[in-house]
Amino acid sequence: MTDEPESFDELSAAQNKAAQQGSAAVSAAAKHAQQAMDSAKGFVAGANFDEVGARAAETASNLYRGSREFLAGNEDLSMAADNLSAAVRKNPLAAIGVAFSAGLLLALLTRG
Repeated sequence: MTDEPESFDELSAAQNKAAQQGSAAVSAAAKHAQQAMDSAKGFVAGANFDEVGARAAETASNLYRGSREFLAGNEDLSMAADNLSAAVRKNPLAAIGVAFSAGLLLALLTRG
């Protein structure tokens, strides 16, 4: 009978130690989270989102315009695009199957 209280005391001491370690870990995580939030607030306060959005829109527009000009200037690519369009119109279900298969294969390869 005297062994039980000692084992109970040992169990209670182990639980207290685990609780203290858990509490310390939670406190450290909270401190890191607070530092991250403060850092994010500083970044957001210094950012001009209207300017960033305008630059992104301008860049996307330039890329789109450049790609259209490239396709228009390259006869082989233009003809290939026309042939691909005609093939998709002729066999739409086959085109969907090929696109699905290619997407699935790409997903499996990039997944690791």
